Amino acid sequence: MERNEQKYAQDLYESLTARFAEIADQTQIAITGGGVQWRCSAQRGARSCWVGCFEVGGPEFLTFFEETGRKIAIGRTSSCRETVDAIWHWLDAAPLDAMYRRFCFVDREKRQLISIRESVLQSFPSLATAARNELTVTPSGVSHLWFRNDMRSAHIHFAGRHDSPEAHFHWDESELFHFDAADVGALSAVLSRWLAANAPPSTLRKEFPWLEIGRLADFYEAGNPVEGEFIESWDQMESVYAGSRFPPRTLILPFIAELRRAGYDRKLRAGQSIWSLIVSRSRRPRLRPEQPLVSFQFREATMEVFSSGEPEERIFEIPIEMSETVERVLQGLVERPID
Repeated sequence: MERNEQKYAQDLYESLTARFAEIADQTQIAITGGGVQWRCSAQRGARSCWVGCFEVGGPEFLTFFEETGRKIAIGRTSSCRETVDAIWHWLDAAPLDAMYRRFCFVDREKRQLISIRESVLQSFPSLATAARNELTVTPSGVSHLWFRNDMRSAHIHFAGRHDSPEAHFHWDESELFHFDAADVGALSAVLSRWLAANAPPSTLRKEFPWLEIGRLADFYEAGNPVEGEFIESWDQMESVYAGSRFPPRTLILPFIAELRRAGYDRKLRAGQSIWSLIVSRSRRPRLRPEQPLVSFQFREATMEVFSSGEPEERIFEIPIEMSETVERVLQGLVERPID
């Protein structure tokens, strides 16, 4: 059965072949792919394009404009006609600024972020010295704008097909709040207060009442960031199990509540692997292979407890509840340093 991605690629290939028919001897056009991975390419002399064809609630064409094998620009659009027209002009040696004027989709995200950066720095020149800024483009064409100082940062990027970017604000690499950055003036003001003035979250709440700043920010402001991150991780695990259809959840949720009453949510980070609850002393969410952990692998009415410490320990078929065994294993983990 023909997949949509294949159909989009075939339609694009036929359109390119028709458009370049009169100069077919000068232009190489090809189609390759299989499954959901389909692409078309076109080349004339030193210039070339290749186009990934995707299904994203309809057709999506991701075009890379290259010269002598080097990526010069990237464009994403749902229009086959627009894609063919842009390829025609690029292979016809159109300069990049002419491509920008004619095709708004070429480097759209990158150009908007450059414009945002210019507006921000024009409104608040102090940000130029208070924070470093960097604009990057991933191999898949996603643009990212970062503002950073020694401990804080702001990440501005486009998610999906949204017309306006999102802005995510971090303290020591932990996200504390985010918002839609359609209003560049509001974004500039928050950036200035966050990075140039290092304003505390409590002050930002007063100055920008529309900001939704969670309680993790209060822990950072009070100088207890790790404890706040740990507590938030347990909140997330409770939400995951409460919203699941995993049958043992009626036993798991009271078990998690017991662990929290014992204070482990302030000493350990909680996470999961499939339906297993995993706790550690990791400073960051992603565990490295060598970091010690304790995992609770749940069955219908019992659990298996595994501790990766030295020596490793595995305890089979015990009730899903707090016990001396569970407390002993967790206390051994708590004694380890935060990593």
